[in-house]
Amino acid sequence: MDNLYSNQTLNTSAVNASVKQPAAPVFPVYLHQPLGATVFQISLWSTIVLLGVIGNVLVCIAILTRPKMKSSMNYYLLSLAIADLGVLLMIYPMVVLKYLCPFRWLLGEHACYYLYPTVEMFFGASVWSITAIAIERYRNIVGARRYHIKHRSRVRTFVVIGVVWLASFLVSSVPLYPVMAYHPTLEICYLEWPDMSWTNAVFLCYSIALIVVWYALPLVVIAFTYMRIKKRVRKSVNFRTSMSENDEGDQTALPQASSNKENEKRIWRKSKTTKRILTPLVILFAATMFPLNALRVVMLIEPGFWMNSYYNLIIGQLIMFIMINSSANPMVYFIMSKEFKDAFREMLKRSGQKRWSWKLLMNRRRQSSNASRTTVV
Repeated sequence: MDNLYSNQTLNTSAVNASVKQPAAPVFPVYLHQPLGATVFQISLWSTIVLLGVIGNVLVCIAILTRPKMKSSMNYYLLSLAIADLGVLLMIYPMVVLKYLCPFRWLLGEHACYYLYPTVEMFFGASVWSITAIAIERYRNIVGARRYHIKHRSRVRTFVVIGVVWLASFLVSSVPLYPVMAYHPTLEICYLEWPDMSWTNAVFLCYSIALIVVWYALPLVVIAFTYMRIKKRVRKSVNFRTSMSENDEGDQTALPQASSNKENEKRIWRKSKTTKRILTPLVILFAATMFPLNALRVVMLIEPGFWMNSYYNLIIGQLIMFIMINSSANPMVYFIMSKEFKDAFREMLKRSGQKRWSWKLLMNRRRQSSNASRTTVV
């Protein structure tokens, strides 16, 4: 979210210079755009966010209320849904306000010091929840013999999810608390790095860490698990072929071969379900979060890039991509998973039945009220 804010791209000296002025900074001409374009953009973003909120709430309800869906993978998907809700319900309003007023902070001093840095953790929790699913699948398949295909307990799954959220908070939010600054007169919220020779190096390391930890490293981990799983698949094919050949010549190998085949089938059935959901999630994340990380790289190479006349247009597109990333995951579950599809349909059916029952109850009350009036008359 750092690079979505125009004042965030200013260096410390530029911000301090504007703060010392008695009047508020002048709104640059190149940031202006027609009112109709602004209304259209925000309406489009809000529609995407509304659909995303509804979808992620349905995911949370489905996992928490259906006993059959309380598996390790679905708990990671629950963590992902909560992180996406944080992006949609907390980060999106802040981004819109900052988009409309790039050089003013409208949420007050406390939000600047505490809320602004804290919400950064939702991005990390989102991507590493996806990564945790890939690692879970890797251990179930590639590490099956080593771990004897033991079912991971819920406690262990919750510990992993807790570590993901804690690490996201420590890496994304904690470094920002000491450098947050707020000017009450001008209503400006910005990063005030210490005036030291190593300040630029610290800011550079933090920006690179965000790019690596929240984008490059998760994709590398997921790619590694995919390659190892593919290698495991090839070995499994060779194993089945060799066992079939042995079965023809040695009938004593049948019990062991049958047991091994059952284990293999159980692993692949579980993996196939996970792969159907995980693959589009990874592709969606890589595609929608690439523009933001590309802009971060550009800003490191050319700090004055924010002064270009088309910068605000780029920021608008980045906002849309980020909201799509947090809103489209429930659609992936609905399309790729029969389990989620049945759960969504059941919840929608129950919702329709409740609305029908409510309407029927209200009609009966109206009829009884009309009947009592007729009797009195």
